Amino acid sequence: MARVPVKVELLEWAYNRSMKQEYLHDRFNKLSDWLKGELQPTLKQLEDFANATSTPLGYFFLEQPPSEELPIPHYRTVEVGAREQPSPDLIETLHMMQRRQDFMKEYFERYVGESLSFVGAYKGTSVRELADKINQILEIRPGWAKGYRTYQEALNYLIDQCESKRIMVMINGIVGSNTRRVLDVEEFRGFVLVDDMAPLIFINGADAKSAQIFTLIHEIAHIVMGSSAIVEASPLNRVDEDTEKLCNSAAAELLCPQDAFRSAWQTHYGDGEVYSTLANNFKVSPIVVGRRALDLKIITKEEFFEFYNKYIDEIQSISTASNPGGNFYNNTRIRLGNLFSRVVIYETKSGDLQYTDAFNLTGLKRSTFDKYMTFMEERGV
Repeated sequence: MARVPVKVELLEWAYNRSMKQEYLHDRFNKLSDWLKGELQPTLKQLEDFANATSTPLGYFFLEQPPSEELPIPHYRTVEVGAREQPSPDLIETLHMMQRRQDFMKEYFERYVGESLSFVGAYKGTSVRELADKINQILEIRPGWAKGYRTYQEALNYLIDQCESKRIMVMINGIVGSNTRRVLDVEEFRGFVLVDDMAPLIFINGADAKSAQIFTLIHEIAHIVMGSSAIVEASPLNRVDEDTEKLCNSAAAELLCPQDAFRSAWQTHYGDGEVYSTLANNFKVSPIVVGRRALDLKIITKEEFFEFYNKYIDEIQSISTASNPGGNFYNNTRIRLGNLFSRVVIYETKSGDLQYTDAFNLTGLKRSTFDKYMTFMEERGV
């Protein structure tokens, strides 16, 4: 049986960048021998390994592993023993969003010409001022969250406000349309590509809806400050970066304004369900409520961690991630965003964008793209 003389360091590189190493060992029973250089794979095995690790086959014939550096900072808390190298899922998703942003930037430069003055406009360090600036830009109604029954409705409202200001928002829990490649929330909750013509926010759709709302506002704070980033957007402020802490605190202030939060806490503290009640009122997670109460010195650290540990224990067996089920074309609309979809459809129908380019930008095939155009037109989007 013919073997492929692939270098061990290339196999190790592909193995280390994979998010599913246990699965690799289960699927390739001689993998340990490959990684030790004691045995080489056959061409068929190498092809399967390339597919399993989301690695282009040609990479295994290079002299040395390619350098895959992220083009923007990646802020996250790396636990002991956790992988630090970005996954191919994150890298591919990021590059996909960059291609879409480049297309939209060219479109706005051609037809609009005017840059967005709020991008990078805030240079201070005040949490309240940054939150007020975001509120001013998005024109969010006071007490807006109570007007929506579900977190999804609240998220839709915020996305509409963003897109009305030319901020693209795309939400997806998988790589493109590949349901086998689920994005890992532990690696990133979202990222933002800052640009004064076409800023783009990507939110990990595998995350809970309440967390997606917090991530969205966190990423808008990055746009206002002018800093692209891949972040975990955690209300716990675990990342030791001043910009991240400021964005987290501003998101908490915008979603749970201090005066309204204090008033609501006093009203509901005695009902025994203050965390869940305020979470629903402000459309945030109970963790955000707890952290906000701690930051405002309403509760002590001991009280916070007592609540936090109990809450984590309760949800460990419950999946809060979004369900990708439902209408395929509506899911596609969420993944692409209304703003991006409208421009791609308009440019395609006008003949300024070739169909093949539209397929590459959206990840849709010809028949599916045509049906998606019809779906969007029927919705009046």
